[in-house]
Amino acid sequence: MNDDAASPLELPPLTLQQRGRAGALAPIVLLNTFLNIITLSIYRFWGKTKVRQYLWRQTYFMDEPLEYSGSGGELFKGFLAAAFLVLLPMAVVSNLAETYLEIESTAFAAFSVLFYIVVYSLIGMAIYRARRYRLSRTAWRGIRGGMRGSSGQYAVRYLLLWALTLITLGWAYPWMRQTLFARLMGETTFGNRPFLVVAKLWPLYRIFSACWLGSFLMFAAGMIWLTVYSHNDNEFKVVWTADISFWLIAVLWFLPIPVALLWYRAHEINHFAKATTIMGVSFEMKAGFWNLSGLVSINFLIIICSLGFGIPFAQLRTFRYFCDHLTIQGNLTPEWIEQTRMEAPTIGEGLADAFDLGAV
Repeated sequence: MNDDAASPLELPPLTLQQRGRAGALAPIVLLNTFLNIITLSIYRFWGKTKVRQYLWRQTYFMDEPLEYSGSGGELFKGFLAAAFLVLLPMAVVSNLAETYLEIESTAFAAFSVLFYIVVYSLIGMAIYRARRYRLSRTAWRGIRGGMRGSSGQYAVRYLLLWALTLITLGWAYPWMRQTLFARLMGETTFGNRPFLVVAKLWPLYRIFSACWLGSFLMFAAGMIWLTVYSHNDNEFKVVWTADISFWLIAVLWFLPIPVALLWYRAHEINHFAKATTIMGVSFEMKAGFWNLSGLVSINFLIIICSLGFGIPFAQLRTFRYFCDHLTIQGNLTPEWIEQTRMEAPTIGEGLADAFDLGAV
């Protein structure tokens, strides 16, 4: 500990700000788009790096910017490794199974189950490894982040918890989300300082149960309505019922699901933030259904209307949303944080890119 370290009262406030602007980001996006087109999308690894560098550089904590030190070459090498060592062998095995096994045979069914087990395990591993890479390339005041756990162990938990969620018709979802978040955040470090997550499940289940039951009741009501009218002998009503059946089910069930999910997700974000601490510093997030819905819907429109080329602008809006709605409380002396001794990965998040997991 440095005796000359400034006391917490002399340091800037614990604020996180996103100072980026769409006008400053636009030239980067336009150049990336042009180079992606003429290189048949190969340049996207370097383009993604330039966007990250801008977003990180415009994110300020205690009035000092973050730094991103990753490179396009690292992302490209990671993608090649994933493509040739994972995706290509999987594609070959899948084609062989479809060629030499009967589609309706028990052997093909067993292969399909095993194949999806492998895929979901790889997705879990990809999420962990991508997070570890980005944290290792993120620094503040020269101190970088890191992950101190195993991607393989996380992948096993990811697979088992998703299987349990499917078996329980979704009722294990809050437990899965909290367990995976606690695992990821609990193994996250800033320098030599670890994060701590202590969260209760009941607040999540209170919201989730209302969402699940509400969606189920709306779907059940729609199906009962269709059943009653489909047995009517009036030809006009039968045809009319058949024509609107799809739209009725969509309105009474499929549309409420995103609404319920956003409502639940807003509470989940707030709950996870409040459960996380580091060095006695606590967090409070003020995400709400309406502001989160506005973020998601406008981002969706930006991406769709731009044919995907506007993704960096959606990412900028997401950065700003979390910075604007996050409150950090406590006293922090940066001089008490030492550089991490963990080795950083040498290649980028190839699996995450291959599975298109949507990370920044």
